[in-house]
Amino acid sequence: MNTKTLASKATRYLIETIRKITPSPVKKIAKKILRIKDSNIIKQHQKLLDEILTDKKGYYKEIVIFPPSLDWNVQLFQRPQQLALALGRQGALVFYMQPNPDRKQPPFHLIEKGIYLCNVHVDTFRDLPNPFIYLLTWNSDYAKCFNHPRIIYDFVDDIDVFYGERDQIVRGHDFLLRNAHIVLATANKLIEEVKNYRPDVIYSPNGVVYEHFSKAARNEYTAPPQDLEALITSHQPIIGYYGALARWFDYDLFKKIALLRPNYQFILIGPDYDGTLQRTDLLTIPNIHWLGVKPYKELPHYLQYFDVATIPFVVNEITHATSPLKLFEYMAGEKPVVITPMRESMNYAGVLIAQKAEEFATQLDNALFKKDDSEYRTLLRKIALENTWDERAKVLLDALHKG
Repeated sequence: MNTKTLASKATRYLIETIRKITPSPVKKIAKKILRIKDSNIIKQHQKLLDEILTDKKGYYKEIVIFPPSLDWNVQLFQRPQQLALALGRQGALVFYMQPNPDRKQPPFHLIEKGIYLCNVHVDTFRDLPNPFIYLLTWNSDYAKCFNHPRIIYDFVDDIDVFYGERDQIVRGHDFLLRNAHIVLATANKLIEEVKNYRPDVIYSPNGVVYEHFSKAARNEYTAPPQDLEALITSHQPIIGYYGALARWFDYDLFKKIALLRPNYQFILIGPDYDGTLQRTDLLTIPNIHWLGVKPYKELPHYLQYFDVATIPFVVNEITHATSPLKLFEYMAGEKPVVITPMRESMNYAGVLIAQKAEEFATQLDNALFKKDDSEYRTLLRKIALENTWDERAKVLLDALHKG
């Protein structure tokens, strides 16, 4: 055990000992002092917020607040972050709140046009009248922290995909359906589930930052990433996947495909999200390579060196209701995409569909023939351009204005 670990354990032991021996009246006084301190900090942050709103008055279309959901710097840059950025680009003033505010960081940090990353308590916004707030199925409780909020409910996945107490998640979902000003749904299956309650639900699949991922199509990188070099020099086809490695990834299928095509190299990029990867024997297969997590900004670099991109998910009610972020990113990179037959992803021309391992391997062969087909690449580019995050933000802002 290293010195740092020992010191950490000793510190925790000391804190726990002090907590146990401290009299209750002293604890109450300490809590009161902390509440006063927090209240003063909130007041300071409210003053800063007022200054921002005064300074920006007349320069934005709407104010949209993203209460705490996903950390901005999470391993996978996802829909809430992408929508926040796109809304800012489209003229909204966006406040994206960190789940665990870092007091060492600025309370309000302008990270891109129109979007502030907020290291503040949610009560900082409590006096703002009728704000638009963006909520997900699992963080509905934040609605009560705002002054008559106009809720944007983003219904992004089948309820069974969320971790936590199911009854509580269902209650949150029902509350948001009843009370939201705007309801978005990312898949047709989700639309069907809620349209009887909310006939005004707006179809809003995931999207792509086209300029970022089209770097792969334009071959902007002059050399492969270092951890791909050896595989590239083997001159064998590179079959790629990036994203979460979790229970919805079909590990058994992927293993069978790799065994059927030993002369193809299979690349996995992303976190072992729920520990399921390590519980398989997938990484014992010699032509399967897990490169770990890569920053969002580096993904186009890897994508450029994929010959074929894949989405090999288990097919079930959850994945039928999934709008994979990576689908349009792959298309922006003009890479052939082979998927399992998931209802939402099958809606788009250009995808190659396969269910069984033999069929999937054959589709990989077909995809390799298509990868340099200019007509096919033009189709992929067209679909990607029709499905950007900016297009999603425009639809949402139009709905907010009409409402």
